[in-house]
Amino acid sequence: MSALCRWRCGVALGLAMILLLACAVGGVALGAPPRGVAVLYPETDPPYRQIFADLLAGIEQGLSAETVRTRSLSDPPDVAALRRWLDQQAPAVVIALGRVPTETYEHIGRKTPHVVGALDASPQTHPHVAGVGLAVDPVLLFATLQQLAPAKRRVWVVFNPAYDRWLIDLARIAATARGLELEPLEAGDLRESAQQFLRILKTADPATDALWLVADAGIIDSETILPLVIEKSWQRRLLVFSNSLLHIQRGVLFALYPDNVPLGRRLAELAARALRTPEAPARIEVLRAVKRALNLKIAAHLDLTLDRDVERQFDWVLPVW
Repeated sequence: MSALCRWRCGVALGLAMILLLACAVGGVALGAPPRGVAVLYPETDPPYRQIFADLLAGIEQGLSAETVRTRSLSDPPDVAALRRWLDQQAPAVVIALGRVPTETYEHIGRKTPHVVGALDASPQTHPHVAGVGLAVDPVLLFATLQQLAPAKRRVWVVFNPAYDRWLIDLARIAATARGLELEPLEAGDLRESAQQFLRILKTADPATDALWLVADAGIIDSETILPLVIEKSWQRRLLVFSNSLLHIQRGVLFALYPDNVPLGRRLAELAARALRTPEAPARIEVLRAVKRALNLKIAAHLDLTLDRDVERQFDWVLPVW
């Protein structure tokens, strides 16, 4: 082989290796794992600190193949420091837990997809955002109602249409599927809410009706509306159930509330979905990762017969005395 041929072969081989290397580098870039997930959560004191610890544990379980970076925020938060931290981390998705982290991140105005949790959010208050709100899936609430009191046929509820019309739409479907009649009454503030609750407490039939309390402090506050509802429902022996664990010790029959580790895993699933398809439609979901609490004192007052097998299906049972 002549020197010229050897030179040409060497050049061709070198070009081929360069092309192969370029393709390999491009392939690595195309197949590279997405950037990590940043999780923002509030600085809290016990017992609320454990709530966010459980949520973080669930998120990390659900994103075990991704890089997860966490940052706590004080109230008020240091927005400039958060901006610098996000610039440094450059996350592909942000999970914001609680009011302060969510409001702070949304105020910053970044285009990075975000997922919200541990927040009273709905598709009406947070359109085009992925996440899980505090509103429990009505399917689960009505299933528990019929487990404990199968004679009930009608469910009353007071709600603010500006925030929870979406939830009532879901509740109508769930009620129809279970042979229940839903009676939703609208209220825009505590004054209207009080009027609607007084109407229900006067006209509801304790033999066949039940009252559902949504987790909305603008409709049911702990100082005025809740004590009124508990007192009057006790007097009339009207069954009351709730979305809020805080209500169970005040006198409702049962409440469904967040199960935070699996809730964290669900938030991780939504974040992973945003990593894979960031342009996909996003929406706030109802809460399905729940625990159940039962108040046996109220059950006895309502003359409900519950055996131990039923009691063991609840995560927290308040005794009769």
